[in-house]
Amino acid sequence: MCGIVGYYGDEEASEKVFRGLKKLEYRGYDSAGIATAGNPTIKTEKAVGEVEEVRNPDIDGTSGIGHTRWATHGGVTQENAHPHVSEQEKVAVVHNGIIENYQELKQQIDAEFKSETDTEVIPHLLEEKLRQNTIKDAVNKVMKKLEGSYAVAAMLDTGELIAFRKGSPLVLGIDNGEYHLASDVTPFLKHTSKAVFLEDGDYAVIDGDHTVYNSGKQVSREIQEIDWDAEQASKEGHNHFMEKEIKEQPKTVKRAAYQDKSDLEKAVDMIESAEDVYLTGCGTASFAASLGAKYIRESGHEAHSEQSHELEYRSDEITEEDIVIAVSQSGETADLLSLLDETQADVLAVVNVVGSTLARQADHKLYVNAGPEIGVASTKAFTAQLTVLKLIAYSLENRTEEGREKLLDTAEKISETIDANRQEIEELSTYLVEKDHVYFIGRDKGYEMAREANLKLKELSYIHAEAFPGGEFKHGTLALVEEGTPVVAFLREDYSQAYNNMMEAHSRGADIVSVGDTKIEESNFHIDMPEDENPEILEIVPFQMAAYLTAVKKGHNPDKPRNLAKSVTVK
Repeated sequence: MCGIVGYYGDEEASEKVFRGLKKLEYRGYDSAGIATAGNPTIKTEKAVGEVEEVRNPDIDGTSGIGHTRWATHGGVTQENAHPHVSEQEKVAVVHNGIIENYQELKQQIDAEFKSETDTEVIPHLLEEKLRQNTIKDAVNKVMKKLEGSYAVAAMLDTGELIAFRKGSPLVLGIDNGEYHLASDVTPFLKHTSKAVFLEDGDYAVIDGDHTVYNSGKQVSREIQEIDWDAEQASKEGHNHFMEKEIKEQPKTVKRAAYQDKSDLEKAVDMIESAEDVYLTGCGTASFAASLGAKYIRESGHEAHSEQSHELEYRSDEITEEDIVIAVSQSGETADLLSLLDETQADVLAVVNVVGSTLARQADHKLYVNAGPEIGVASTKAFTAQLTVLKLIAYSLENRTEEGREKLLDTAEKISETIDANRQEIEELSTYLVEKDHVYFIGRDKGYEMAREANLKLKELSYIHAEAFPGGEFKHGTLALVEEGTPVVAFLREDYSQAYNNMMEAHSRGADIVSVGDTKIEESNFHIDMPEDENPEILEIVPFQMAAYLTAVKKGHNPDKPRNLAKSVTVK
């Protein structure tokens, strides 16, 4: 995944684009670049590393595009950094996604290629088609040649901007004669709350106005008001976005709980009228989906859960009589969207990003209302997803208002849970810094908590970690436990069995980290939990904080874990 920014207006574009890229660093940080049009040619500035490497580029012009890259095709080099420019320097392009037939296209293009990327075919094709076509027709012909998923912002040497997309997000911000292009709304929230979300196959020409086309015909796209505050996307005095987002969860869980009653009723109707219910997502969202399936089963309705990239292999089992509950923070996850393309079932989206592809394609949606989540590792979006899924289950039992009150009560306990365990979390993170391996175990819903806690630790600290059902741990993995091996055990309503699994590890010399409402004598560390109707929301927060602190103490940037991106928009 990469970040795209564009600007068209009356001010210096390079500064506008740079500031927009800073808001998108979480989408990629292998390399960055900016291009402007003016006086009279395209000028570029590119560098390996973070966006800061292209601060104050010596390039002028009132139209510009920029890019922060997470490499897919071609190594991390200055030559492979975007923007890429056509041979006659008439067109510059930034691109997110994959052009699957780029090798074939390269053979058809009579031009010198300067990079190893799939992206570079696009400016060459555009320059070729523009020689004999209008901008609108040239873009339409280029899009017909491209195979794969992509979001593209192109700039002509005459200053016009072009935006087109297929399978990857691209949004246009409109601000009193100025126009902003971006992969999501965060780069331009400071300037405008008016946004046009381009749909699959759309291409827009920005030349003092904006015109949107699809398949050669002009189309109308609604200008939407985005209610995220620009301040929500800033650190607000915290050291990292992740720290801020962890501490925001009392507010975000409350916002998630205030779902409109009619929206919940429609979701309930969809579930009750479906023959089968499938919940799916990827990464953290898949753990939320798995818990959601358990919540729904407890409400008396059958439900299945599987990660999207695996469920796609069984997509022929999902009929138009079924429902898919799709869980995603970004709404742009490629594996999830690919699965949905293979099914005819109605889709209920549990999603954070307004106007995302998932939100637009779903038959009905419940926004989790977590606001911008900038840290790559999901925190507040996860607990907001659990909140909405819990509320659906309560509604299936005709207990919507009771459930909402219970969730609001849970939200009040989040800060208390962090404060009560602050010293233990601090000491645990210091201990983990010196460890190479950590194992997490839990039973029933405790297993999902083990999986999510494990994921947070390894993606931020780069410590090898694994999660297992408590009963499975002794079937092989126990052989890896030796003196001083950390084992984290979630002790819940199935206390005795989980306790026995924990003691099996303890007897082999493991250091025990217990999680529950009673301190265990054998524990080296204990994370104390208050009694609550929604324990999963509380249990995960101390481990979000422990993973964050461990990463900081190891010298890592927790907002930008290596090799990872916020939204995985390629399969």
